Amino acid sequence: MNFHDDYLWSKTGQGDDDIRRLERLLSPYAHAGERADAARAATHSRMQAMRRPRRHRVGWTLAAMLAICALSVTLLLQHRLAWPEGGAWKVAAAQGRAWMAGAPVQAGAQLARNGEITTGDDGAVRLRIARIGDLQLGPDSRLRLEQTGPGQHRVRLLQGRLWARVWAPPGYFGVRLPRTEALDMGCEFTLDSDAAGAGRLTVRSGWVLVGNGGGEVLVPQRATVRLRADGAAGTPYDLGARAGFVAALAELDAQRATPSADDARLHRLLAQSRPQDAISLLSLLQRHPSLARGPLYDRLRTILVDAPVPSREAVLHGTTGALDPWWNALPYPRTKRWWLQWPDALPASSDAASAGAHAADR
Repeated sequence: MNFHDDYLWSKTGQGDDDIRRLERLLSPYAHAGERADAARAATHSRMQAMRRPRRHRVGWTLAAMLAICALSVTLLLQHRLAWPEGGAWKVAAAQGRAWMAGAPVQAGAQLARNGEITTGDDGAVRLRIARIGDLQLGPDSRLRLEQTGPGQHRVRLLQGRLWARVWAPPGYFGVRLPRTEALDMGCEFTLDSDAAGAGRLTVRSGWVLVGNGGGEVLVPQRATVRLRADGAAGTPYDLGARAGFVAALAELDAQRATPSADDARLHRLLAQSRPQDAISLLSLLQRHPSLARGPLYDRLRTILVDAPVPSREAVLHGTTGALDPWWNALPYPRTKRWWLQWPDALPASSDAASAGAHAADR
């Protein structure tokens, strides 16, 4: 007899009806382990059957939640950036002496297009820039709202100091001076100007583009630049730059002609330079490509050692994009990724705005 084919020994085959009937009758008296195994198998099957639809439900729920979140963010951003043409700006806070249309300024007032605000030597006014940020006008200052509408908001600083913090795409907000304009790239900055337009711009986060049609200067966070009354901007420099570096840079900027590669002021500048001063050296090279023949180009190669080296000949010939590898290697946020500066989207407290407006710039 082949025991492996016998149902009684191996449970293989069909077995006859009498044996199966006896098994059903005797099943309550089966060994406990066998009953437990059978119960576990049945429970496992039921749980597997239950898990399948539950997993599908969880997956669909997560997908729905992500879709709702994405839609909510999109709608909030659209609401933030939308603004009616000529819509007035709200005065969020005012202190000391400040006037608008000849009357004292109070919180809750509205600054209409072409309206002006003037502050006394103890005055300060904080405005909401549409829905995209905040602006504080410092003491002894005068400001006019010249343009406001979808995608473009412009004020003119007639004199004094302002602080602004904006979270919006590049170019949405700008400050006009007599012969130049500072365009926000999604950032925080302070701007000082006298009635002629001479002053200084300091960037706390992001970038600001300064231009007057005859030239443009990009100023990154933790950097400052001098502004001349004729509308020209100097070379930006890091706020931690050495005094000797700043003095040599000012002398070079005061010279209208392109310095020679062996200019003593240029050599003093390079001797005082640190890795953090790459923004100044690169800005000089962009403005004066002929300096690629001398030590300025070599100093940049030493500072930006991990970046691809632009061709010296391409720089000398002013080839478009020749300096891009070095610009991209600078340790600053990219201007096209303004949304990553999300802390600038948070409402500014009066203390924070006042600290920014009164911060002492070097």
